[in-house]
Amino acid sequence: MSLAVSSNTSSVSQVETKVQTPQDLLINKIAFEIPSYQRPYVWGGESVLKLLQDIEQAFIAKEHQYYIGTVLSSQLSKKANKDASVSFELIDGQQRMTTLMLIAIAFKKANVDCELSNVATLAHFPRVTFSIREMVQGLLCSWTDLEFTHKPSDEDIHKNEYTKYLAEALNTATSFIKEIRKDRKKGEAHLVNFAKYFYQQVRWVNNIIPAGTDLNKLFATMNTSGVQLEQSDILKSKLLGKLSKNRHEYDGLWQVCENLKNYFERNVRRVFAASNWNELQDVELASFDKTKFKLVETSKPLDGLDKGFNNTRGLTLEEIVKDESLLSKSEPKNATDSNANDSDNEVYCRSIISFPLLLIHTFRIYNAQSGNGDIASRVNGERLNQAFEKFVINASEFEVIKFLDCLWQVRYQFDKWVVKWVEKAEESTAALRLSNVNFSKTQSRLNRVPTEITELSQLQSVRYFTGERSAQYWLTSFLGWLVKNNTDDKDLVLAKLEDIDNKLSLALFYEQLSQKQASYNYLKKPEVSVGNSYEMSAYLKQINGTGFEHYWFQKLEYVLWKNEQNRADDKFRKYRISSKNSVEHVHPQHEEYDKRLEDSYLNAFGNLVLLSPGENSSYSNQTVGKKQEDFKAKPVYDSLKLKQIFELKQNGEWDKDMIKQHQKEMICLLEKHYFG
Repeated sequence: MSLAVSSNTSSVSQVETKVQTPQDLLINKIAFEIPSYQRPYVWGGESVLKLLQDIEQAFIAKEHQYYIGTVLSSQLSKKANKDASVSFELIDGQQRMTTLMLIAIAFKKANVDCELSNVATLAHFPRVTFSIREMVQGLLCSWTDLEFTHKPSDEDIHKNEYTKYLAEALNTATSFIKEIRKDRKKGEAHLVNFAKYFYQQVRWVNNIIPAGTDLNKLFATMNTSGVQLEQSDILKSKLLGKLSKNRHEYDGLWQVCENLKNYFERNVRRVFAASNWNELQDVELASFDKTKFKLVETSKPLDGLDKGFNNTRGLTLEEIVKDESLLSKSEPKNATDSNANDSDNEVYCRSIISFPLLLIHTFRIYNAQSGNGDIASRVNGERLNQAFEKFVINASEFEVIKFLDCLWQVRYQFDKWVVKWVEKAEESTAALRLSNVNFSKTQSRLNRVPTEITELSQLQSVRYFTGERSAQYWLTSFLGWLVKNNTDDKDLVLAKLEDIDNKLSLALFYEQLSQKQASYNYLKKPEVSVGNSYEMSAYLKQINGTGFEHYWFQKLEYVLWKNEQNRADDKFRKYRISSKNSVEHVHPQHEEYDKRLEDSYLNAFGNLVLLSPGENSSYSNQTVGKKQEDFKAKPVYDSLKLKQIFELKQNGEWDKDMIKQHQKEMICLLEKHYFG
């Protein structure tokens, strides 16, 4: 379902739309207020880093703009900021707008010479204010050097649900800026130009609702009915509009695939509830068979499919607010089976990618299967309809069905072999895990059991946390191979993923292939070799300091983890490859040590480790011996490379000879993994 938007302000049933940028906020003195009924800020470091990396990739690619989505607002008669020309109450979109302000604050605190650093404030107040949340307001004021009445303590910041993720997000943005400054290939000029791109080219659509709209009712409607502007809804309508029959079945297929907060077989059971679930095995879910997967007979159309299939107008605000039925939470579609009572709102797992991005990976796989070329646009969920533009115009009914069948197969393999964020009762945080599907004879249903951390999940973590986080190019190659082979052999799947990972990582050394090109080439010719050990070793031996690609540190962590002999070590068993973006010098580079090492050793791969910003700051500029003691005292290894360094050092001095030895040993391990 989608909102109809219009720039026509003559009718109160329409929404006024404005495309805005950070530059517009500054020039036009625009302010926002977060109402008291909004939930706390929850993005945190992971999402902020992903956003920054993706915008930087768009900047490097010289894309005309970077679109971050839509917000829904209402113009306030009483301004949130007395110095503002206009103030908006944010009904939907506070996470994105708050994140933009935090990024602007990070640039301000880093003293980057750019207009972006001025966006976070408007005269004497933060540009985004929080209704009745004094602690949040005081924190934002303190970060932007404004006057404040109450600044929370560091302890309060990390305990309070309204401030802890704000602090984490700001810390991540600050670390991102520091890493660019350290990178000799980028440096200050890159940072200033990136800030200018962010200021002028990052855009969103502000949907401004008419005056007099019942905001509480509208907000409740959005929460209960999921009313929002979604590119995937538009694509679905266009694709299913090309079908002359079986629309209901393929709408059901789409529902199964789009719900990424639950596992595939549970979605199938909920949507195709009339199927014989006493007999269906997991292997039968690998492809879409309309004779096996059956919808419950109903006189009601699914998702309004019979209300004019090609009508993509959506609903006006007036229609949404007046429709009382939208305020009643409906039962899950086809949930008539007593065992198919999973709540639509309950989150069983979190996907590493969005549904629009899964659709794009599927489309690339479909194109390769059909002998077509790759998509022209960048692989990014925000560019969904751009990627499908020609297909939705020119595709025949047969081709649409072929794509939808491919989507089902991809989603099945995705849930079978690709990690999800899963929380286990005995662990404090979610981890990237795989899971097994078992058929329970007593319950006559398929059950999911999360597995322990394995080579397959650790290697996927390497891929997930490095490269273009918004694209995850490796998924095209991996899922394409899985769909083609449909195997249960875990060793074979691991070997294939290692091959994909090796070839994608070496692609930049081989004819300067982009990850997009390399991932699509693999679909067509997986047997082609890429790169050589000389090129990889030469890269790791060069004097580059913090400019080393983070991927190589994470890949080495995987190789060390895979080769570890003492797997009973409790610290090792708790170790996970996780998000890290701060390069630490083991032998410190601080001036008080008089730079006893030449730059060629100080900045060598053998003297560097990759840590999270928190881990890096905990070591600070301590001596190697003090770092070693702190490392030993931690309950889990924060780096297996650092473990290797301290085991080599033992009680000796960490000098250039040890750095050379460690670097040689690590490069040899990588060469053996890549080339045998």
